[in-house]
Amino acid sequence: MQVCPKQRIEFGDFQTPEVLCRKVCDILACMNITPGSILEPTCGTGGFLRASVQAFPNCESILGFEINPEYTKQAQWIEGVSVECKDFFTTDWSATINTLPEPILVIGNPPWVTSAAIGVIGGTNVPIKSNCRGFKGLDALTGKSNFDISEWMLLHLLDQLSGRSAVLAMLCKTTVARKVLQQAWTRNVQIKKSAIYSMDALEYFGAAVHACLLVCSGIGGKPKTM
Repeated sequence: MQVCPKQRIEFGDFQTPEVLCRKVCDILACMNITPGSILEPTCGTGGFLRASVQAFPNCESILGFEINPEYTKQAQWIEGVSVECKDFFTTDWSATINTLPEPILVIGNPPWVTSAAIGVIGGTNVPIKSNCRGFKGLDALTGKSNFDISEWMLLHLLDQLSGRSAVLAMLCKTTVARKVLQQAWTRNVQIKKSAIYSMDALEYFGAAVHACLLVCSGIGGKPKTM
């Protein structure tokens, strides 16, 4: 399937190479993470789903969601997983997560794009409430309200995982990882352990940015409403 440049920007359509998916799963396995279920909220063609099947053979349930119907069809061919065509921003993640056996591993590679970049191309793949850091007055209407889409997504997932036995493991820009941790602490989201593993984005995605694997475990506490 051909993806036009606008769609690639709006949906962060850069599929994670299989070798990187396996590397991430190997890191998690070495951390003695043994998930009862695995969820990938933006699974694309299913790279992480395939790697998860191999790395965690005793996992009870592996579930992927993807907004692109063609990618969904491809991922649905992976044996041992369930894949649904859904939009991250309209999905009831609390209801989905409540059905999953614990411990829950949420894994993936959300879009590396900012709300401003999507606005420039007239895109709509953004959360309804875009002012994710709670800026007020002029700050919410000017450049300070610009944010990375993945930052909003990761904070939202941490909110929905609160109080569950869960691990969040996501590829993202290093600046996003730091902002997510800072915002989680500010919002009273308990994270017992966190780690950032450097990743060569130029090698894997051709992107000249500092990137990493962010791993948060022991998620709990009572987050403030976004």
